Amino acid sequence: MSAVSLESIFRSQRLCVSSLDVPSGQDPSHIPAVDENYVFPLGLLNQMLLYLACPLHDCLYLSGPSGCGKTTMALQVAARLGWGVEQLTLCGKSESADLIGHATLRRGELVFEYGPLVRAMRRGEILILNEIDLMPPGDLAALNDVLEGKPLTITQNLGEVIAPAPGFRVIATANTKGMGDPLGFYSGARTLNQAFLDRWRFVELDYPDERTEKVILKQNCQSLDDGLISDLVRLAGELRHTSLASSAQGTLSAPFSTRVLLRVASLKMVCPQLSVHKALETGFALRLPDSEREYVMRLCADIFGNDERADPGAMGKKAPGRLTGDEEEGKKTRRRRSAKKTEEQGSLDESPDKDTEA
Repeated sequence: MSAVSLESIFRSQRLCVSSLDVPSGQDPSHIPAVDENYVFPLGLLNQMLLYLACPLHDCLYLSGPSGCGKTTMALQVAARLGWGVEQLTLCGKSESADLIGHATLRRGELVFEYGPLVRAMRRGEILILNEIDLMPPGDLAALNDVLEGKPLTITQNLGEVIAPAPGFRVIATANTKGMGDPLGFYSGARTLNQAFLDRWRFVELDYPDERTEKVILKQNCQSLDDGLISDLVRLAGELRHTSLASSAQGTLSAPFSTRVLLRVASLKMVCPQLSVHKALETGFALRLPDSEREYVMRLCADIFGNDERADPGAMGKKAPGRLTGDEEEGKKTRRRRSAKKTEEQGSLDESPDKDTEA
């Protein structure tokens, strides 16, 4: 272990921890790449550094909506510290063997192949478990002792005992806090065992504030002008706080995450002739039900104006813009005529046949 100065690494004098012991001799191929454009939220950075410096036999559970940067936060902290990472994304079919390891046939010989948990324990690395609330709680219970810093006994490998090396840490990410999702917004999220959850230190993330998202877009999409960036961030804020009677959740059925915001801005940057409306459709709106999609595109028209340019390169159907008063009235009239015609047709179909009566 070697001490590093956090103030010099993260260029801040407001950190709760000034130095940290980082495992030495880490495999360079396991250290994440540094993203120079990444913006660290100070409060979350302090929580992360406090855990890495003083785990106190806990693990760190990062919860928050999709695309808010949970995994990226952990990876970028590890990247700047030069700390190796083992990472695994879990699912409903994941088992404890996926973490610990399993026997496999190699060159005609049966050998035990270690999983990411054992590799991280032996090397003193950070183990990141993504979507931990999707894995069956019964399989997760096998990790209870390990999460407290105790050795792991691998019964499948003749009872081999693996002691955690200094520097071993466990960080989990999830959209819920392990209590399930009653709204069904994140399908497959499970209710985790309370004894398992008792071994975690919880940190809740959300989408960055307006100022931070502007900085993120500016650093990643430098060719976009400040006015466009401000309007994109404004659009994101309004979509996140919208209320829709047509949706079961009362909000959009898909989150307008920072990931989505960056995608829309990047599409606009790499293809300047592409309208914001089309970038928004491609990057987000087309995944929504028709009623929600129409609402999103109307809001886009409110902020950016109607998309009146020709579609460059046949990029697909033109996004709906705001209708004028005459256009809206004409649309209502056509609907009334269509409904009346349908009603008259129904009456004719229900009238008795003269030949039958005779």
